[in-house]
Amino acid sequence: MDLVLKKLSPNSIKEQRTPLDLFDSKGRLLLAKGSLITSNVLAKLKRQEVYKMETRNEKRALIKASKTIKEFSKDVYVKLVGCLWRIYHEAKLLQPQHIEKMLTLVQVIMEEIRTKDTFLDLEGNRINLERYKQHDFGTYMHVLNVALLSAIIGLQLGYNENKLKNLILGALLHDLGKLQVPKEILNKPGILTEEERDVIKQHPLLGEEMLKDARLRSSVLATIKEHHERWNGRGYPFGLKGQEIYQDAQIVAVADVYEALTADRPYRKGLPPYQALEMVIGGSGIDFNPLIVKAFQESLILYPEGSLVTLNTGEIGVVAAIYR
Repeated sequence: MDLVLKKLSPNSIKEQRTPLDLFDSKGRLLLAKGSLITSNVLAKLKRQEVYKMETRNEKRALIKASKTIKEFSKDVYVKLVGCLWRIYHEAKLLQPQHIEKMLTLVQVIMEEIRTKDTFLDLEGNRINLERYKQHDFGTYMHVLNVALLSAIIGLQLGYNENKLKNLILGALLHDLGKLQVPKEILNKPGILTEEERDVIKQHPLLGEEMLKDARLRSSVLATIKEHHERWNGRGYPFGLKGQEIYQDAQIVAVADVYEALTADRPYRKGLPPYQALEMVIGGSGIDFNPLIVKAFQESLILYPEGSLVTLNTGEIGVVAAIYR
């Protein structure tokens, strides 16, 4: 079954719980079915084109979805995860030579993501790496996914090449300190004790300590230290709030939470991308900078042309085109 995105009339969108999923022109979810459309949300929706997803009507004229959307190479992804695994395992304290290797990975990422219209198939990449079960690649897939998501946010915000390079490097290193956290705590299937949570909360500072001899820019270190700070001041380790938090750390915070929500954990299954996005949007102005959430929402491609999706009826369909 082929699916298309059909443009909705602004007058058809009202203050209510939306009876269907709402998308933008590139198939990115704006609001999930059942979400409340308040007066403020309605005003925002009416300032842009809004679409619904439906089965293709062969008698209608179609305009194909953007061909500029490019999927991040799965082969490149596998190689990057392997490189990260080797770099992280070479030294407990990273030296300048390790950072040089990291910068090589940053360059590969920047060459692969040249525009914000890049589709990141996180779940497909996770499945692809299940064949390497002899290695624990979970941490390295997470940091790479966070780096890729951060990169598309940075591009959406207009980052130049140098700023983007520092953002990606900080994202690749953001969870380095977790190597110092006992695996039985990191992978615990049950609820953590208060003492165990306190141990995990040390990982941003542990990561900074591991990089003390790496001659990193202060901006990259700030990203590592502050990626668990929150917009409302309820994060850690410093309780920073608002613009006190370094902007790259704000970006990595959004990418980090979204990636974690979509990934399987010992105690739960990962959420579908649209549900994870809804939760991130729900944290806008509370946990996250609203401008960065907006940039993330605008840059994340959930349903590119040709992708398989499950309808509310349980049927499987293929996104084929966009009605205009």
